[in-house]
Amino acid sequence: MHDYGWDFFDKQPFWNDKINEPYSFINFPIIPKTVLYTEGVNKVEQKDPYAAALCSAHYIDFMKNDETDDVLLYLNHERNRIKRILKQYPHIKSEVFWQHLALLKFADNISLYVCLNEPGTSPDNQHYFFKNGIPISIQTIKTNLIDAKWVSKDAIALTGLPQVPSFSVLLKQKRLTQQDILKKGLVDLYQTTSYEHINLNFITHKN
Repeated sequence: MHDYGWDFFDKQPFWNDKINEPYSFINFPIIPKTVLYTEGVNKVEQKDPYAAALCSAHYIDFMKNDETDDVLLYLNHERNRIKRILKQYPHIKSEVFWQHLALLKFADNISLYVCLNEPGTSPDNQHYFFKNGIPISIQTIKTNLIDAKWVSKDAIALTGLPQVPSFSVLLKQKRLTQQDILKKGLVDLYQTTSYEHINLNFITHKN
C-alpha cells in the first residue's frame, strides 16, 4: 500500500522533456511528489492507520535532507501525523515500529531491484542502487546487504535470507517503444496498451 499515491499519476504518466523519457520516481518533480505522497498516505490511513504511519516514515526518509520550504512543510505535517497515529498504539514500542519500517524498506528495495534491472542483467551491470546488493536492516538478519542476481528471464536468486522460503510474484508491466510514443503520444499510447503478466520466481539461499 505504500505506493498508493502513485495510483492516479501512473494512469497518465508525465513526460520529461529534458531527457525525452517518462518521469521516473527518481526524477519526478519534488513538489508534485509531496502532493501524491500526502494523498497516498491519506488513503492508507483510511484503511489502516498503523500502515499509514509506516508509509509516512518511509517517504520522510526520501526527503529529509531537502530544505525547500514546501518540502519542510510536508515533512512537518507527516512527522505530526506519525506522532498522532502512534498514540493509538501505545503497546508498540519504537524499536518495533522501526523494525516494521525496515521490513517495508526491504520489500520496496526488492521491487525496485526487479524494475530497475532488465531480466538477465549481470551483477556487474546492475543499477547503481544495487551494485553491492539489496540493503536490509532487520535485526534477525546478520548482514546489511542481500546478494541478488538474475539467474534466468523469470527468476532472481537472493542469498542471505535464511528464514524466507522461495516465493513467486506476478509482475504487471506495459512495454512501449519511443517510436510509438512519438507517433501517438505517451498518455494515449499508455492507456491503450495492454498489461503483460509475468510470473517471477525468487529463489532464496542461506549463504
